[in-house]
Amino acid sequence: MESMRATPETLVVARRPPRAAAVLAAVLSAACWGSATVMSKSVLNHMPPMTLVTVQLAASVCVLWVAVLLLRLRVRLDRPTRKASLSGLLEPGLAYTFGIIGLALTTASNSALIGAAEPIFILLLAWLILKERIGAPMLMLAATATVGLLLVVAPDASGLPGRGSLFGDLLVLAGTLFAAFYVIATRRLVLSIDPLPLSALQQSAGLTWTLGVLVIALGLGLTRLGLEGVTFGVLALAAASGIIQYALAFWFYLFALQRLPANVAAFYLTLIPVFGVGAAFVFLGEALTLLQWLGAVCVIVSVGAISRVGGD
Repeated sequence: MESMRATPETLVVARRPPRAAAVLAAVLSAACWGSATVMSKSVLNHMPPMTLVTVQLAASVCVLWVAVLLLRLRVRLDRPTRKASLSGLLEPGLAYTFGIIGLALTTASNSALIGAAEPIFILLLAWLILKERIGAPMLMLAATATVGLLLVVAPDASGLPGRGSLFGDLLVLAGTLFAAFYVIATRRLVLSIDPLPLSALQQSAGLTWTLGVLVIALGLGLTRLGLEGVTFGVLALAAASGIIQYALAFWFYLFALQRLPANVAAFYLTLIPVFGVGAAFVFLGEALTLLQWLGAVCVIVSVGAISRVGGD
């Protein structure tokens, strides 16, 4: 495992991890995103979405920078650093802002179905921008994983027909595209920047964006802060969900992107709803339907196969 030679453009020396470690990190990132969704769901009963995202990001940014300091990773706050941090405006900045506003205007099922297209968007963008090849086996596995993903979210979609908003759907779609572009941009950055400081830089930019949006929304009366009456336990749960959903999940995923091509890493995102419904089943007692079990099997088999088929 050879470290990259430091250059004037290199902010922090990055090391290319073994493939097995990258695969494990990709799975762990999906587990973090999926389980944090269940945690966020319970917190949303006590505070507005924009407030929750701000609390989550603030907790995540604090943890990431503390980790950077403890590990004594040097980050130069120069022009290349600022340029790298701007990718955080794509995600969590724009992606989560558009996603949350869109979710408020459309149904959760529509949002889940549209969000399921993110791996496909990444696959296509990686082919167009990064020139990553797409072979027939990968296309077949992508189709299988997508079908499985749709089966996992199908129970939600079948319960709320025709109640979505076209504008809300378009906002969710835009948020999904921003997230896909984030993966493409980050795939290049992690080749020369360590995932931990890169995550801290990106999420600091995302937090700045989110705070700006929150202040504007409060000023226009579009939302409320909603912290009155919120207990310390709820705030702690919100912070914990942010650390899992942002700090750990993004750190793991960026670590995986150091070794895995973007089109291969995208497949692991299909595990997010699988871990989500699994966590809901274990912690909330929500029953899984036969379709969801079948979909979970399709996704897991596809991801396992792409781990063998997808090469560097």
